[in-house]
Amino acid sequence: MSGKVGMRHFGNMRVLPSKRVQARYKGPDGRMHSAPYTFQAKRDADAWLSKEWGKIQDQTWEPPKTREIARVEKVTTPFGEYAEEVITRRQADGKIKATTAALYRKLIRLHLQEKFGKMPLGHITVRRVNLWHSSMASTPSSRANAYGVLSMVMRQAVREELIDRTPCQVEGSAKKTNLRDGDDEVMTPKQFADYIDALPERLSRFAMPLTLAYWLGLRSGEVRGLRRMDLDLEAGEVHVRQQIVKLGGKNIVQRDTKTDSGTRVVALPPHLIPVLKDWLNKQPVTGREGLLFPSRTGGPMSGESLRNAGKTAADAIGRSNLRVHSLRHSSATMSAQLGATDSELMGRFGWSSPVMAKRYSHATKERDRALAAKLSELA
Repeated sequence: MSGKVGMRHFGNMRVLPSKRVQARYKGPDGRMHSAPYTFQAKRDADAWLSKEWGKIQDQTWEPPKTREIARVEKVTTPFGEYAEEVITRRQADGKIKATTAALYRKLIRLHLQEKFGKMPLGHITVRRVNLWHSSMASTPSSRANAYGVLSMVMRQAVREELIDRTPCQVEGSAKKTNLRDGDDEVMTPKQFADYIDALPERLSRFAMPLTLAYWLGLRSGEVRGLRRMDLDLEAGEVHVRQQIVKLGGKNIVQRDTKTDSGTRVVALPPHLIPVLKDWLNKQPVTGREGLLFPSRTGGPMSGESLRNAGKTAADAIGRSNLRVHSLRHSSATMSAQLGATDSELMGRFGWSSPVMAKRYSHATKERDRALAAKLSELA
């Protein structure tokens, strides 16, 4: 029986005594080639023939036997080895940046290597993934990030026909968690002033980067990457054009931002302009390319040092759950509460998708409902 691809007959099928279906075809080398396995139904065999025809038309065809040998070798390849291959290729193809590749490798080393690193791809089952996922319940953030890397690698294995389906089938793993709207995550301007005032004198040099992170909603790497040329105090603007990233254990300047939309111009709240002018006049002259917030040795400020300064201030005011990212979160929440549209939030905070903006809009609506409930109590 012939299988059809479009208007063309290609290959043939036959039902074996076992009732399984065998498929074969004449390849571009003039030889007959059979599928490396039989099929349960004719439609499955026909689908395989269609794929083979497509490979011939795309000029990506290799003999099925050659591909099957390579597939078996890959299936027995340890997860850690294949994951490194996938990450290296994605970086070389420009799909991920060096910093993202470094993060993927770190997540594999810390959370996946012990369980799956030496395990052949073909031995990673749904049950094994589910058990690993459950074992990391106490660290939900790390679990979600590591699961994302595991899922990415296994999906690639499916695309390359190394495995039939991904073993990453954890229910609800793709769902986004709602923003936490507790007091420990958001600071009012008055609370932020107390936070800055709580910085000890030895950490006073961190007051301005923390201030810009709060009022402009900048990421840690973005605020640490600001240069003198990025401040336009006459126009009341800050240009976000680069960031500081940690790569290979070193803090380096990356001449682009986290996403394309991360490169942006952020308007300064007017009350900050005279504060910034006064602060800038007291700083050493370093030229337009000089970093606004260098380390004591003159290099880029590390994320750890800014984070430690923020933790010192947070502990001092009894808000130990506050992080440097809480400053950006506070800024986004305030902007949403003041009526910023999704597009305005995306532009100010450098989001490439409206998803984040909608999450903050949702948080604002929840707070509004809570306020309405309190007003009702007064009736």
